[in-house]
Amino acid sequence: GVVVRVNREAAARSRAEQARSRAEQARRQADEERLRIAQEVHDVVGHGLAAISMQAEIALHLLPKRPEQAETALTAISRTSREALDELRVTLGAVRRGAEREPVPGLARLPALRDRLAGAGLAVELRVVGDPRELPAAVDLAAYRVVQEALTNVLRHAGVASAEVTVDHRDGELTVEIADRGVGPAGAAAADDGTGGHGLAGMRERVATLGGRLDIGPRPGGGFRVYARLPVEPTT
Repeated sequence: GVVVRVNREAAARSRAEQARSRAEQARRQADEERLRIAQEVHDVVGHGLAAISMQAEIALHLLPKRPEQAETALTAISRTSREALDELRVTLGAVRRGAEREPVPGLARLPALRDRLAGAGLAVELRVVGDPRELPAAVDLAAYRVVQEALTNVLRHAGVASAEVTVDHRDGELTVEIADRGVGPAGAAAADDGTGGHGLAGMRERVATLGGRLDIGPRPGGGFRVYARLPVEPTT
């Protein structure tokens, strides 16, 4: 009888421990998903609002003397807001449907991002090195978000009208570099709010999750540079 009771108690403790382990795993997964959604919403809304704000300032400046050019800026505001709303719907749709995911943005959208920022007064030179290839969805999304967030910071804080983006497809890795000739570290400090899921902190989180590396700092001679290195399975 004693042996049976001991075995039952041990089995009960084991079941309780397994239940606690499953609950803890579910909690961690929920926390990770909330962080992912928070990052996506921040990137979509933050970029869209920054572009719209700059376009609105341009329109207000042009309206009194050059209303026809102000109309161009207002058209850009309308387009940017529609695109941001569409992307936000995709992100929130993923929340409602749980594991079912919508297609995510990637580097193929960089030309559209460049054109959108041109409407906000930021000229972006886009350069692609190497042979573009299909990337894992997580790498493609992370690279796009790094470029998007870095250019949004340039638009908000750098005080310049141009930036350069270089995408380099290499064997075993992908690198992206975003550089400007603006205020450099001052812009970085303003953008990195330290909340662990927004701004530059969000970029670091994305890259680190994929086993990559993110370098952020001033450029020689002035300006600011964001450089991300992301591992990719070698092509065969």
